[in-house]
Amino acid sequence: MNAHVATAMLQGEQSMDATMYAQARNLMVDDQLRPSEITDSRILDVMRHLPREECVHPDLRNAAYADTSLPLAQGRVLSQPLLTARLVQAAQPAAGQSVLVVGASTGYTAALFAQLGLSVTALESNPELAQIGQAFCKTQAPAVTWQRGPLAEGLAGPAPYDLIYFDGCIANLPDFCDQQLSAKGCIVGLLQSGSSLPEAFSAVREPGYSKPFRLTFLFEAQAPRLPGMTPEHAFSF
Repeated sequence: MNAHVATAMLQGEQSMDATMYAQARNLMVDDQLRPSEITDSRILDVMRHLPREECVHPDLRNAAYADTSLPLAQGRVLSQPLLTARLVQAAQPAAGQSVLVVGASTGYTAALFAQLGLSVTALESNPELAQIGQAFCKTQAPAVTWQRGPLAEGLAGPAPYDLIYFDGCIANLPDFCDQQLSAKGCIVGLLQSGSSLPEAFSAVREPGYSKPFRLTFLFEAQAPRLPGMTPEHAFSF
């Protein structure tokens, strides 16, 4: 990594200009994502251009492309770039699909899906984060539809969705997933049971399976619990 860019990113000692942010995005893709089996060229292309620095507090913008999660508000974070890329890749997004992003926070993942050609509904319960996310998407992904409300209820109006994406950790799949996911849809996110580490998962319906969804666990990760995502009134596996 270029020493000048790395110093600005990680130590915040000087303000980065547009050229330096572009360099940082390229370094993020080439040094963090590509060596870690992010092979979907569409995701790499979008993450080279989507200005992640606009999704965090101004004091943290110089660290926007470091290999770490960044704090937002009330315990929420902007997930590290590699975690976002791995989860989005696991969702196998296809242009024209509809996706509900649960816990959309400041809009980075919602905009990423939109730039991949999906029809995006962003759901956020925190008014401060939603305001930032709406402003971000207004310039980067104006087709994203924003709704504010409890995350644990999903959003029935535009359902069913081809993809339900939890942009954070949950204790179990909420009840709304069964009603709001299409017959051949997919759910992706992070699941934490008890005191174990959160695990990335994908979930699909499977004919003849004894439970509503079959889960596939992918890898361990770290992320805080989304608000309202408690074990009560949820599916068990």
